Amino acid sequence: MTSPTLISLQEGAATLGVSPFTLRRLAARGEVKLINIGGRRLISTAECARIAREGAGRPRPRKRGDCQS
Repeated sequence: MTSPTLISLQEGAATLGVSPFTLRRLAARGEVKLINIGGRRLISTAECARIAREGAGRPRPRKRGDCQS
């Protein structure tokens, strides 16, 4: 069995186009799985791929005056 490839939250956030804080918040809600090793929080590349494919979190409601695309 191969071990998963782990990357930093900064690298994972950059890959997904979100902030590291967003990944931490989603992990606190149980929507994203992070791995703690020696005081560092890491994310697997497989988890990044899952998030990119399926999404995570809930979309923000649109406010009046937001751009419509």
